[in-house]
Amino acid sequence: MFRRFMINRLFFLAIVLAPLSVWSVTIVQGNHMDKLATSVHQAIAILNDKELAVPARREERREMLRRVIYQEFDFSRMSQSAMGRVWNKFTPGQQQRFSELFKRLLENTYMNMIERYDGERVEFLKEMPKAEDLVLVDSLIHSKGQKYRISYFLHHNGGGEWKVDDVIIEGVSVVSNYRSQFQQAVRTEDDIEPLLLKLEEKVRLSPQGG
Repeated sequence: MFRRFMINRLFFLAIVLAPLSVWSVTIVQGNHMDKLATSVHQAIAILNDKELAVPARREERREMLRRVIYQEFDFSRMSQSAMGRVWNKFTPGQQQRFSELFKRLLENTYMNMIERYDGERVEFLKEMPKAEDLVLVDSLIHSKGQKYRISYFLHHNGGGEWKVDDVIIEGVSVVSNYRSQFQQAVRTEDDIEPLLLKLEEKVRLSPQGG
């Protein structure tokens, strides 16, 4: 139970600090992450705005966070990777449904943690090109006297932007973790619709980060 809590907590830090932390560190190599600096200022301002923290403006605040944070992640690519080899069994409509459900599943799971941002600090260690369109960025997150290693895979989407498409938390890939679950649920094309219905129900019943 404690390990699961820590993985959830670290994934929150990975999601929220990937865009937030660049503001306070220096990225020496390359300029593909420069775009994140704009998101940093916006997101920190939202999280620290006491007027937005009141219950009556909770959804407004969350929508502002969504617009800032989500633009840095390629949820469509993450969804495809999370399904792995069975992705091609999905129809285009099913792919779109799954991508949206996957994004909402992540949000329902971690939004409350994002809102608990409490000044955690990140230290970027190095960035390494893995391919012409793929870069790995290693970092350490400092939280309450502890250090946790977080790595981000960023890919070039062909449209001039670099997006995060996987997060490695203490050696565990978020995408691979979900892939192992989804591939057990989908063995044939007949399993796809039941999975989508199950995810829709799970998203519908999940507390909205509260």
